[in-house]
Amino acid sequence: MEQFNGCMSTNKYLPKVQTDRDAAIAAGVNSTPTFFLNGVNLGGLRDYGFYRVRLEEALAEVGR
Repeated sequence: MEQFNGCMSTNKYLPKVQTDRDAAIAAGVNSTPTFFLNGVNLGGLRDYGFYRVRLEEALAEVGR
């Protein structure tokens, strides 16, 4: 806890967190979870069937 508190009080990792946040926003992430498939933002949490169809489509595109 001491190490954690030290990092928090000094903002040791704040630049990294801000860089990651900015990258996520630039990629269109506005909620968690957010899933990407072949660079396409599939959005937030959906039902299993939605992801299964998208994965099967992606596999068909590469002939698997």
